[in-house]
Amino acid sequence: MPPLLDLIAIVALGFCAALGLGSLFIPKWAAGVVRLVADPDPAKPGGFSEFRATYGGLLLLIHLSALIILLQPQLALTYKVFAIFPIAMGWIGAGLGRTLSLLLDGKENRENGLIPVWIPLELGLGFAILAPAFGLSS
Repeated sequence: MPPLLDLIAIVALGFCAALGLGSLFIPKWAAGVVRLVADPDPAKPGGFSEFRATYGGLLLLIHLSALIILLQPQLALTYKVFAIFPIAMGWIGAGLGRTLSLLLDGKENRENGLIPVWIPLELGLGFAILAPAFGLSS
């Protein structure tokens, strides 16, 4: 059984991969989660390819690939951290960007809505994915 810090990352990576899978096959759901709306101009329909690609395929495969690497028992922890670090930093960066938006964007956000929920979720996912790195000794 993997160590606790690995399990934390495995759960977080699995959750993020599941978000990607849902977005890949149900782009309307993804649009609702991130609160983006289609362009009202009838000459510019769609946008589902962006949800399927960015929120779907990208999230699914980047998290799934890190999960596969993390589950390789023959790899040293140092190598596994190289796989998870950029993904963790991406989530932490998303949380920081959303924090700046909450503080600076005011009326451009219409209302705070789920922003205060997403900030700790994104930061938490980032640190959860990075959890195995906390087991490295100096």
